[in-house]
Amino acid sequence: MPRALKNINLEVGARIKRQRLAQKLTREQLASLSGYSANFIQEVERGRSGLSSESIRAFSVALKISCDYLLFGDMSEGYGYLLSKLDAIPQAKRKYVIEIIEAAIQCANTQE
Repeated sequence: MPRALKNINLEVGARIKRQRLAQKLTREQLASLSGYSANFIQEVERGRSGLSSESIRAFSVALKISCDYLLFGDMSEGYGYLLSKLDAIPQAKRKYVIEIIEAAIQCANTQE
C-alpha cells in the first residue's frame, strides 16, 4: 500500500515547479543551480519527497524567491506592498527604517 502524500510536500513541490517553469528552467538546470539532482527535484515537484531547511534554502536561492513563498505561497497584498517599499530604500539605510518600524510596533503594543 503506497503511503499518502503530505499536503505540505505537494504544495511546496507545486510552487517549485511553477517557479522553475516560469523561469524557463529545466530540472537539470535547476539541479545545477541548487546542488540537488534532477531526479530529486522531480520527486519534490511531485510531492513524494519533503525538504529539509537546507534544501528549502538552496531552492530559494536557486530560484531567487523567498523561503516564505516556498513554504506558505503568495503573501498577502499588504505584505507585498511593504516589501516593495522596503526594497526601494538603499541597503545602507534600511536598518534605520526597520528601527522606526520596530519602535512603532512597540508603541502600538503599549497603547493597548
